[in-house]
Amino acid sequence: MKIKDIIKRLEKYNPEAVLRLGGQKGEEVLFICALAKDDKNVWLESASMCDLNEEIATRFNMVENGKITEEENYRNLLELGIGPNAVRKAMGDEVCNKFVKHCVEGRLAKEMGREDLFDCTQKMNLF
Repeated sequence: MKIKDIIKRLEKYNPEAVLRLGGQKGEEVLFICALAKDDKNVWLESASMCDLNEEIATRFNMVENGKITEEENYRNLLELGIGPNAVRKAMGDEVCNKFVKHCVEGRLAKEMGREDLFDCTQKMNLF
């Protein structure tokens, strides 16, 4: 199937719906991938198909190296559906707490409809 055909077919669905692999209870798609110099093949990946810990660590390293801002990183993670549990597993409590605190205080959580982040603040000693 070609990308243009998928785009046309997806237009009729709710744009806020979660895209899953293998049925309604399947894993959520996190990444759309292609080779850097060859976009003739494109594929979808879920958390079990990649090393999510490495992916998250790479994104935080990009912030440290000045390639993206902290805000961009957090927004990208939330857009992918990556939340506090995955960040905590990959980066530890301190980084996770900073992530949650920034998202809640900076209104990113509210803007992106991530009420789960507000719930996390109740369980953490952030403030």
